Amino acid sequence: MRELQELEDVAVQRMEMLSPILDPGLEPALFSAEKKRIAAESGLSVRSIGRYLEAYRQRGVEGLKPAVREQAFTKLPANWEEIVSEAIHLRRELPQRSVPQIITILELEGIAAPGVIRRTTLQEHLVKRGFSARQMKIYQKPEGATARRFQKAHRAMLYQGDIKYGPYLPIGKDGSKKQVYLSAFIDDATRFIYWQTV
Repeated sequence: MRELQELEDVAVQRMEMLSPILDPGLEPALFSAEKKRIAAESGLSVRSIGRYLEAYRQRGVEGLKPAVREQAFTKLPANWEEIVSEAIHLRRELPQRSVPQIITILELEGIAAPGVIRRTTLQEHLVKRGFSARQMKIYQKPEGATARRFQKAHRAMLYQGDIKYGPYLPIGKDGSKKQVYLSAFIDDATRFIYWQTV
């Protein structure tokens, strides 16, 4: 219903756009100038305006509606839910498996007849259910990842510290220069930093 309304809205807009050149008694020079002006204002080519005008003359407002391509609906096999469930199982078992590989396995195991499953259709259903290759990467461990984050559960269980050499400042006796040090400690659980300059 919504699509039909959208098509009618487009047809009405095109009709309004063409209205200055619909008068059959319009002089050829004025007709040509108006046609060019409409094309410039709408961002369409003069040929497109001409096609719209011809379509209107042949079929009226119906001719101004955009052409709707008929969608090719794929008839799904009777055991489609079983096929998708098995495909999900195969994808979870090995997330790197491509859709063509999954289809091949399903055909070899006799779950689907050869040539029945289209790659795009299965891919679409896997995406809808959250099992596309991209979605599965979330659950995969990166290769070579052997470390995990270390953190104590409660404050004051572990402090980590470091000391850094600082510059020489004239803070000694009689303005003599002394080297300063920055020492800092961090509470592992709370990440609260204690620091001082010595």
